[in-house]
Amino acid sequence: MTLVTPPEAPVIFDLPLHPLVVHAVIVLVPLAALLLVLAICVPRLRAVCGPLGVILAVAGAISAVVADQSGSILTEYVGTPEEHIRWGLPTVFSSSAMALSSLLWFFLRGRRLPRLLFGTLTILSGIAAVTFTILAGHSGAEAVWGGLS
Repeated sequence: MTLVTPPEAPVIFDLPLHPLVVHAVIVLVPLAALLLVLAICVPRLRAVCGPLGVILAVAGAISAVVADQSGSILTEYVGTPEEHIRWGLPTVFSSSAMALSSLLWFFLRGRRLPRLLFGTLTILSGIAAVTFTILAGHSGAEAVWGGLS
């Protein structure tokens, strides 16, 4: 089976960008959420898990945006997997919310109210981001591999 990509689709080593970058989302978003929950809920882990969780959350959100944009270009060539698209956009929004709230939590953590508020928002958006990442990933895998036996 030969994969042919449209000339306007971004590629890396002759492979379409979308299937490559979605793997970054699948790894970074849940790992960031886990580290951030640990940092927020376990004070002795905060110094290590906090900065790393924030960095991975930002990288995961950027990866989700790149996956969304590269996927949009790819749909022009391979068709439109409706269910996958239905879960992709909430993945972008929730992972971006996790990244933003974790940045605010990290930089405002010296104050009690912002620490509680943004810590709670980070955990809730992290749960949403992981959920939507799983749903988008599963529907994308089904769209690609579902017809194969």
